[in-house]
Amino acid sequence: MLELKNYTKSELSEMFKTRGMQSLQRKLTRYGIDFDVKGRNENAIFTIKKISNPFKIFCITELEFDGRTDFLKVRNFFYYFFNDDEFRAMPDEVKEYRMRKQGQPVSRQTIFNYITKLEQKNLLDRSSGECIYYFTHKHEQRIVDKGEYVQAWQDYWNDIEKGFSRFEAIDNMKLIYGGVARKQPKPELNGIFLPQIEYLKTLVQQSIEQEIDTHD
Repeated sequence: MLELKNYTKSELSEMFKTRGMQSLQRKLTRYGIDFDVKGRNENAIFTIKKISNPFKIFCITELEFDGRTDFLKVRNFFYYFFNDDEFRAMPDEVKEYRMRKQGQPVSRQTIFNYITKLEQKNLLDRSSGECIYYFTHKHEQRIVDKGEYVQAWQDYWNDIEKGFSRFEAIDNMKLIYGGVARKQPKPELNGIFLPQIEYLKTLVQQSIEQEIDTHD
């Protein structure tokens, strides 16, 4: 991750995926990075003096986000994703709905892309086998334990055996339980990368606090 220290030209070229000296300097300036440079071409040494948006730069250098990304949307999504276990476990369409209700709309496809970035860097682990169980009706969800989830489907199959159509059996489930029983694998935070995750969460929080201070 980019820090306030000296870097060789080749180190920054690798970090920001650009080779030319001028293109590298333009990119650093465009990203709000204040720097000094001594030397020429491949022998140049860059001194990073200030990073105006550390969260954005982390996303670019560590998570490989495109520099043209709307990082305000990324930040707002990550705030809920990393701090709300229930939100993190829900299907993407539910995340989309809840973000829209907060006045911070993010499309389902964009959410998928954000989460994919985290998975590609192994910050998420889906191998635990843990699931969240819930009943859903329209845009409402009720979180339950596994036992109630299993019982709801047992009732469903009992109705089928009695001659109910699957639509009638689902309607009964909605009537009794308030929705359709579903489960979703929990994307757990990968403990191996916990320091990196905690640092990302800190950057998210600092960005939000900076925005609040600006508007006070």
